[in-house]
Amino acid sequence: MPKPRIFDASHFEVRESTIPGAGKGLFSKVPIEIEETIGYYKGQIITVDQLNGGCHSGSEYLLFVSANHIIVGEGPKANYTRYINHSNKPNAYLVVSTRWKSARFEAIRKINLGEEIFFNYGEQFYP
Repeated sequence: MPKPRIFDASHFEVRESTIPGAGKGLFSKVPIEIEETIGYYKGQIITVDQLNGGCHSGSEYLLFVSANHIIVGEGPKANYTRYINHSNKPNAYLVVSTRWKSARFEAIRKINLGEEIFFNYGEQFYP
């Protein structure tokens, strides 16, 4: 069995989301198979103490990997994965590693060419 591929920004297009009012979304420019990595969530790394001190407290792009490793998915260190929108019927999920202090999106089903990428943000965001 071949090793799952890992994609980068060149394999995606950012454009208006199919969700009305959601802003921009991330669309695949290639077919993606199950378990292939769509990309790593990137951004500035801050701690809970920095967040509580006001650092990026208004951000809507915070991903908690651990108390000492929060990824701020906006600004110059962010990447294309920040445009992945929420859906209760996702085609991707987020794999978080506290050991490696990383987060990556992986396909949970085949994603077709031109299809928008979604993952379920969880109940704390959309009950």
